[in-house]
Amino acid sequence: MEADYAVIYNPVAGGSKQAATDIEYAKKCLDDLKLSYKLFETEFAGHAIVLANQLAKEGYKVIGAGGDGTCNEVLHGVISSESGALCGFIPMGSGNDIPAVIGITPDIKRACEIIAEGYISKSDIGFAKTDEGIERYFLGVGSQGFDAEVARRANENQDKNYNALVIKALFKWKSRVIKVVMDTDTFEGMANLTAVGNGGAYGGGMYVCQKASVEDGLFDISIVDIGKFKLLFQFKRMYSASLLPHPDVFEYQSKKVRIEMAHSGDEPYLCQVDGEILGNLPVTYETIKDGYEFIRPKTNEVAEAFKEKYGHYYYECDH
Repeated sequence: MEADYAVIYNPVAGGSKQAATDIEYAKKCLDDLKLSYKLFETEFAGHAIVLANQLAKEGYKVIGAGGDGTCNEVLHGVISSESGALCGFIPMGSGNDIPAVIGITPDIKRACEIIAEGYISKSDIGFAKTDEGIERYFLGVGSQGFDAEVARRANENQDKNYNALVIKALFKWKSRVIKVVMDTDTFEGMANLTAVGNGGAYGGGMYVCQKASVEDGLFDISIVDIGKFKLLFQFKRMYSASLLPHPDVFEYQSKKVRIEMAHSGDEPYLCQVDGEILGNLPVTYETIKDGYEFIRPKTNEVAEAFKEKYGHYYYECDH
């Protein structure tokens, strides 16, 4: 092992031209900081999981460099390797909600400095498992319904214009009745979407579970039943973390969550975590308190940047 860090990067994060520029810049930053690393390029969807798993077992500290898809694959690969290897991120591409959960802003130079500073601490993580046996660790949000459909379209579509994808998905959308079973509550009713938040945001900084904390051992759950065209206007409010409280969003907290369709004949909702499609409901989520150790900044730089922009922290809901 001739290097300390294994940097797994996606050569098409944010478009291949952008990815080439970003990885060259990241290399320069890492070199300037005199870090010893080896670069590994992903070649297909799911490749980062295989690479991260193997490199973690070989004793590297593993860094995911790319968008949320790459970051989720890397963290899943590292955690499931059971090696205890350190995991970190260099945000590139679109989204960058996953590094944000542990306070890393979408700034390549700063992300490299954070790696060099070497501060590490534990974070709660989520674990999702569908009844079909698909399993995935995640840091951000697990969601089902409308937003999972948008994520599916984003993954299949090279056009990453999130707002355009939302509008296209909305026209065809039909809400159905779901059942959500939590530690001490059960919800049964119509819902466009249900978000299970370990972190607070998805879709590039849309705070759907804005009070979620990675230090309380609980998910924050937002069950949304807003008329579909009204929903469009609420999406804007999510960026400034001013959606909650909302009369048509039911908020809960729970360590475990099971979500299924209430009527067996209904076409099932899709579910996704960190932007990665897992398949159809039913799904079970569990939060793992202090589940994994990550390379991260000492202070939550995302929360501070948000406050500077909007005048309040995203987790403050009484403004």
